Amino acid sequence: MNGVDISHYQRGLTIRQIKDAGREFAILKLTEGTGPVDDAAFAFYREAYETGFPVGCYCYSHALTPEAAREEAAYLLDAINGFPMPCGIFLDMEEPKQLGLSHDGLLNIVRAWCAAIGRAGYFPGVYGSAGTLWARLKPEELPDNCLVWTAKWGAEPPDMPCDLWQSGDNGRIPGYDGNVDTDAVRSKRFRRLAAPFRPTPPAADVNVTVLQLLMRYNGLWDAVDGVDSEKFRERFRRFAGAVLKEEEGV
Repeated sequence: MNGVDISHYQRGLTIRQIKDAGREFAILKLTEGTGPVDDAAFAFYREAYETGFPVGCYCYSHALTPEAAREEAAYLLDAINGFPMPCGIFLDMEEPKQLGLSHDGLLNIVRAWCAAIGRAGYFPGVYGSAGTLWARLKPEELPDNCLVWTAKWGAEPPDMPCDLWQSGDNGRIPGYDGNVDTDAVRSKRFRRLAAPFRPTPPAADVNVTVLQLLMRYNGLWDAVDGVDSEKFRERFRRFAGAVLKEEEGV
């Protein structure tokens, strides 16, 4: 079972192209620290959500303390606003300052992240290189619900247990000119998570597809991915609230 991980560097690629290429899941870059949302994330997610294509996401982390990891988790959770993320929510740990921390310092960051993401009802995970992060941390030290995503480029898989193996950065998708990172499933539990899912509305029980069409009709949705992510989130929430009030006769 193979997938890809993508970000704004793959702007112009579509989920349909990924699916047609035989890939079965995608992991999207969503946030970096507590800074801006990746400006291609919502375009990818909209298409995945509408088609039931399984995706997860990650935060490129700058956290140097457990408190900072919890802040990064809170920022990301606010961005997805309760929408499904069936393939997990990962903390990408590859910053040099991070990797310079002690073993306990790294482990405490991971534990804080996993606790925050798990409390929100999602599967937490951690991404790192086999030669850096996973040379310092062992999967058996992590919380039981923590997905392990290991980067080891080449033909030989990592010699450590993991849920996902990132094997390289030069994957090709027909119809797209650039490269993509390639990932292979290495565990039964991730295989179960990556099954195609039936989209369900978030807690507010709003028909998202109808909202999208209404927003486009009202000029609030740019179908060509021209809307800034933060502006999109604000508009979506405001528009959803207005529709709910109208339905409830408020």
